[in-house]
Amino acid sequence: MIHSGKSITHFCFLVIIFFCISAPAFGEINVFGQSYCFTLSGGPGFLYGTSYEIVYRNSGSKEYLSELQWNFKPLFFLGLNLDFAQKNPKAAWGFFTGIGLKAGIPMETGVMEDRDWMSPCTVPGSLTHFSSHENHTKAAFLLNLDAGFSFPVWKLVLKFYFNFDYMYFKWEGRNGYVQYGTNNYEYDPLPPNNIPYDPWNSGFQKIAISGLGISYAQHWLLFSLGTGVEFSLDRFTFSAVFFAGLPLCIAIDDHHMRSPPFRATGLLSQGFAIKPKLGVSFSITDRFAIGLYAAYLFIGETRGDTKFKESGKSVVWYKNAEGASLKALNISLAVKYQL
Repeated sequence: MIHSGKSITHFCFLVIIFFCISAPAFGEINVFGQSYCFTLSGGPGFLYGTSYEIVYRNSGSKEYLSELQWNFKPLFFLGLNLDFAQKNPKAAWGFFTGIGLKAGIPMETGVMEDRDWMSPCTVPGSLTHFSSHENHTKAAFLLNLDAGFSFPVWKLVLKFYFNFDYMYFKWEGRNGYVQYGTNNYEYDPLPPNNIPYDPWNSGFQKIAISGLGISYAQHWLLFSLGTGVEFSLDRFTFSAVFFAGLPLCIAIDDHHMRSPPFRATGLLSQGFAIKPKLGVSFSITDRFAIGLYAAYLFIGETRGDTKFKESGKSVVWYKNAEGASLKALNISLAVKYQL
């Protein structure tokens, strides 16, 4: 069962409140003769990037039939992290683990652009259809789980990670305009009379659209390995981590203005993901610190099968014809408290 974006966002905030209330119950713990402790951190941040929804011409082709770019520029969020690790990782090797939550703030986050390359076209391979709409982010929920081992080497602490990310996004494309010219196949009940299609050009008339046109949701599961390093200089701690792994995406597209409306659900894999991350923190006291972190997430094109269901009609399956990818810069500010 797929929960609504509103329910997931509420759940995220409830978990964050629970951690804040229960935080004082944690304390220093002795494990294998070493001192371990919990660290609670949290603060605001933003994502700046684009999620791509792709339809390929057929199962054996890399050519695009359609591409929708869901721009979130930017999307603001609130985050909270709870980590368990050595109090002094420079003393000896040890382990660490942590959980992180981010809840996006529902808001308008730029535009959604929809492009089609229909065929046959008088200029083969040319863009034929373009539309632009407001992109409303209805929900964004990010969960991160990591664990690993750290090893002191000289003045550095080397870290090796096992990482899992779950990310849920739901967007709505509203209002805006379509620019189809004589290729107006979507709002004309009959196929255009001027087939082959004409290449799109910026002089095509812009036809205003009002209301909800398309909604799109992505559930991302990322399984990654990572390696990183920490270096302390007086009260400053610098960190760098590089993650690489395999993504799985469940993508759900609803076209509300099509006649008849349809839903396309894709199960997508075959891609790859990388995420470099940099950070710096400053210790105000032995327990309090403030940090600034930047990460860039790149998920290359995933691909898989699509279940296509038009209203009032039977389900149709399209093999290996849908894809998705995501590129996003993540900037966050965190206040840390060692419990």
